Amino acid sequence: MLKPTLLISLLVLTLSALKGQVAFPDLVVRAFGSDQYLVNGILFCNQYWGIEGHPYFLDDRLRLGSVCINNQRYEQVMLRYNLYSQKVEIYYRTVTGNPYWFMSVAEHMPSFSLEGQEFIYMQFPNEPPGYYQVISLGKTSCYIGWKKDMEPSPSNSSSTYKFSPPRIRYWLKYDQQVVSFHNRKTFIETFPVHRQKEISKLLKQCKFSFKQPTIHEVEAMIRAAIPLNETNNLP
Repeated sequence: MLKPTLLISLLVLTLSALKGQVAFPDLVVRAFGSDQYLVNGILFCNQYWGIEGHPYFLDDRLRLGSVCINNQRYEQVMLRYNLYSQKVEIYYRTVTGNPYWFMSVAEHMPSFSLEGQEFIYMQFPNEPPGYYQVISLGKTSCYIGWKKDMEPSPSNSSSTYKFSPPRIRYWLKYDQQVVSFHNRKTFIETFPVHRQKEISKLLKQCKFSFKQPTIHEVEAMIRAAIPLNETNNLP
């Protein structure tokens, strides 16, 4: 299996092949223009041949999104979010049409969006830093961490390993308080006592399951529930 190579190595090889004795910074500007900060990461290498399923958010297709790097937001970027490696993979073409596919460095990219869903790089107590999908309404925000693991395939499978269904971590922030939840009971308990019956009724109505909800089911449930967490909304 090939190991990922630093993208800068590829840039050096590519740019050095350009004709003329031009200074390296000028070659970078010529190839990438104002996007030179965007094209900064590790050269993509497919390490998942023979593994059942895929490790991505939504699916393995490239989708339109945006990224924030070096305090600059780049729009109309083709990307996908790898839930196993927790890296954003970006596809880019230079001004001359040369394609690059690279994995971004999370510490250099504090946020990104993927087809309207916003993600922020942050850290919660007793958790490693990572990207969290953020849904905010009023004073309340919900942070959703998506992750996939690699696990052994069943004995009757042609693959040795497979990717797990998405594993989800939830955090709710309101009035400077941050609480986590992971199932129906702990979710209901994050709400004011006078709202808990309404939350329980809402979960029943939308038939929401915390075991393996889809991405759209999670978003719909959170958007319906957050307004009930506004503590100044007395019954």
